[in-house]
Amino acid sequence: CISTTCNFDHRAFSESATQALLVIGQTYSIELLQFSSAETGIFLLILLIFSSIGCYLSPLSLHLLSPIQSNQLCLFFLGLFTAGAAGFVKDAGQKVLFYVFAIFWGACGGWKYTIERYLTCTIIPKGQDAELMGLYLFSGQVLTWLPPLVFAAMNEAGVSIRISMLSLLLFWFIAIVCLQCMGSYDKVIREANDGTDEARTESPNCERDNVVREEELGNEESKIDA
Repeated sequence: CISTTCNFDHRAFSESATQALLVIGQTYSIELLQFSSAETGIFLLILLIFSSIGCYLSPLSLHLLSPIQSNQLCLFFLGLFTAGAAGFVKDAGQKVLFYVFAIFWGACGGWKYTIERYLTCTIIPKGQDAELMGLYLFSGQVLTWLPPLVFAAMNEAGVSIRISMLSLLLFWFIAIVCLQCMGSYDKVIREANDGTDEARTESPNCERDNVVREEELGNEESKIDA
């Protein structure tokens, strides 16, 4: 259905930008802020720790928002903090400020992965779990090459690394639009339930067809034996 397609489209763009943020953030810190290897390690450790803490933001947000709205808000904050880092962190004297943005990035990352999986699991019709979760994993990898390519192309063209980093915002914006195209969460759940009911209606026919095939095969084996 359309809502499931929009959800996978959203994941393709949001996941590619989020994964690229890790690589671009390291490049930004080394080239602009002159991070040492130890400071880069601290940056990655902060992301890891606060991504674990950020997982708890997802259930808290569901008290006020639907999973679709919560996902949109998370992507908005990811874009906001990325724009803030590009706008305010300008030289090596602002390393601590960059660590602060790493805290926000980590928290939003944990929030994103939790709410994203929750949303996907709740809108998948029963009986289609394996195939659609396979598409879910595929959609998260299909565009991972694109944001780093755009960043590298802008950087090689002489564009400021601060502006190049803002290219990630385009991917998160497209992801938010895809989520908006899904419609209301209640409508998406109804569509998923309708798909489950249709599968249940068709399953007796499939069982009868299988019985007929088995009988035909049995008759053919009897003729061969005779």
